Amino acid sequence: MKKQSITLATVLLSLGGLVLPTVAKADTPIVGLWDVNYTSDYAGPLFRTFDQWHSDGLEFEVNDVGPGAMCQGTYKLTPQRGVALTHVGFVFLPDGSMQGPFKESQHITVSLDGQSYDGTYDTKYFDPDGNLLFEDTGAVHATRISVE
Repeated sequence: MKKQSITLATVLLSLGGLVLPTVAKADTPIVGLWDVNYTSDYAGPLFRTFDQWHSDGLEFEVNDVGPGAMCQGTYKLTPQRGVALTHVGFVFLPDGSMQGPFKESQHITVSLDGQSYDGTYDTKYFDPDGNLLFEDTGAVHATRISVE
């Protein structure tokens, strides 16, 4: 019985070791609060956001586009300080009605000193029925916001 318990404990520890690396850790360079600027390939500078990345692989962003301009995402780490993000939200018209949802992919790299990141985005905008309205691509640049 004792031998079976030791074997089971060894298997569980081994499996746990396989799961842990897939989750972002608190010391992950992306974790924290960032001041982000988006620049469209088509329209030039678009908007500014505050983006918060959490160690559990979730991300939350608030931008200066207008009322209700917040969105959220999930990310995974990629090699060489890289991050792949899937990000979703809703676009509202000036009268407060919803234009529809959007889905965005980002591929970014955190700088060696951990104080900035740069990358690309690809955003697809949909109407309320899920029909693609348009797509925008461009660049993101962010600087870390730290406690003073």
